[in-house]
Amino acid sequence: MKKRFMPGVFILLLGIVIAGCGNKSGADSEAQSGAGTGQKTIVAATSGVSNPFSYDKDGELTGYDVEVMKAVFEGLPEYKLEVQAIEFEGILTGLDNGRFQLGANNFSSNPERREKYDFSLPIIENANVFVVRKDDNTLKSIEDLKGYKAVTEVGNSGATLLENYNTDHPDAKADIMYTDENFVKQFEGIEAGRYDVRIISRVSAEKAIKEHGFTNLKVVPFSTENSDPGSYILFTKSADSTLLDAVNKRIKEMYNDGTLLKISEEQLGGDYLPKKELME
Repeated sequence: MKKRFMPGVFILLLGIVIAGCGNKSGADSEAQSGAGTGQKTIVAATSGVSNPFSYDKDGELTGYDVEVMKAVFEGLPEYKLEVQAIEFEGILTGLDNGRFQLGANNFSSNPERREKYDFSLPIIENANVFVVRKDDNTLKSIEDLKGYKAVTEVGNSGATLLENYNTDHPDAKADIMYTDENFVKQFEGIEAGRYDVRIISRVSAEKAIKEHGFTNLKVVPFSTENSDPGSYILFTKSADSTLLDAVNKRIKEMYNDGTLLKISEEQLGGDYLPKKELME
């Protein structure tokens, strides 16, 4: 009886051991794929309506900033990136309250933002410009904004420049016209005479004027005190500095190996990368 019973017990125990090994192998594979606890999830916010930096294409979120973030985190296996589209005004609010760890939406630098957020290395050189009608030969600097109907959305860098100008020039204010229209609609309004000027990044201006056939608009470069032509990924100051260091290291790698240039050419139609000295 015992001789006939023992092999069955042995086979049963062996089956349990094999099953246990199989479960362990599956768990290890799951952890390596990112479903386990080894990765830290990083939630990044973007607007999804700021072509060519963040927009929806065939149901997928893409754009220069989005593709740069994806490429950055492809080289950081210790993190899992989750990108959420949200109203532009909610990006900074979400960084403030800890809902997001990153914000990416063609963010430029200004002193107020530098006080509140940490900045990555620049991922693009994209200075602000004026967009005006072709017959406008007056507006050449911020100091020329008196009486202009300036259209903008709330909270962007152009709005900040306009608001600061009005604060500094109480007797020579611009007429700031806030709108929920996207900037293509705003450009249509400038051509039609409803507005006079929009302050916007050079890449967005040049791309929209070309693609949408705005034959009566032009781009006017300008500079301001402490002006910074860069565009950046923003981080909460409460975030672990390890994340900022890791992202900056990847941006340098991508700059040097040609990945950033490839994304710029694909998404922006040319080389808009920062000067090399700004990447140190």
